[in-house]
Amino acid sequence: MKDRTLKSNLYHSLGQEVQPKRLEETINYCTEIMKEQVLYKEEARTSFFQYLSDVFRFEGIPIFTLQAVTLFFVCLMIASVADIPQNIPVFMPLFVLAAMPVLFKSQLYGMSEIEAVTRASSAQIMLAKLVLAGAANLICITVVLCLEVSMPNNNSNIGLGQMVLFGLVPYLFCMTGMLRLVRLQRKENVWKGVVIMLGSSVGFALSTRIIPWLYVTSAVGFWLIAFVVFGIFFAKEVLFIV
Repeated sequence: MKDRTLKSNLYHSLGQEVQPKRLEETINYCTEIMKEQVLYKEEARTSFFQYLSDVFRFEGIPIFTLQAVTLFFVCLMIASVADIPQNIPVFMPLFVLAAMPVLFKSQLYGMSEIEAVTRASSAQIMLAKLVLAGAANLICITVVLCLEVSMPNNNSNIGLGQMVLFGLVPYLFCMTGMLRLVRLQRKENVWKGVVIMLGSSVGFALSTRIIPWLYVTSAVGFWLIAFVVFGIFFAKEVLFIV
């Protein structure tokens, strides 16, 4: 728009005559605003824990509800069948699967770009969700391990430490794969994640039949190495998101 046209539009909008009194009021008002800007103190940034509590209000209920439903069915399967500690890895991908709807919400609704330009970046939003999902997952894993220990048909040759490895190694493996899919930010990755989690559960179930030596006490070294390796990959994926 040319300056002449803009001037003409403003002239017709404001009236043919400029009222000196109103003009003086406007100048004084603008002067006061500028003085306030000079004395303006920078607003304190929201801490991560305060932000985490805000995210919990919106995402906490869906996360913990899905985890509680999954935990109920897992405990039902453990109590209703002749379960053994070697089947612990079979259930771990299910808890990661239950966290996927919340972690993939921005991709499902096409909000990734909007989250990326907010004051709380998309990385901070994802980390807050990840903390909540991780807390819910650890609670569920703890309940499963306690239930396994209390089962009367528990194999006494398998200690609690080994059962913890049976739970954490598959969990880190599945979480690493899911975080990579989240980082790629593609909508179709949601279904890939579902396939990977269900496939992992089936794969761990088959491993107890095909390679049973993997779940004996002498194989603890292998599980420790796998824990360290997948722990490193998991940490790298978190850093990539940040």
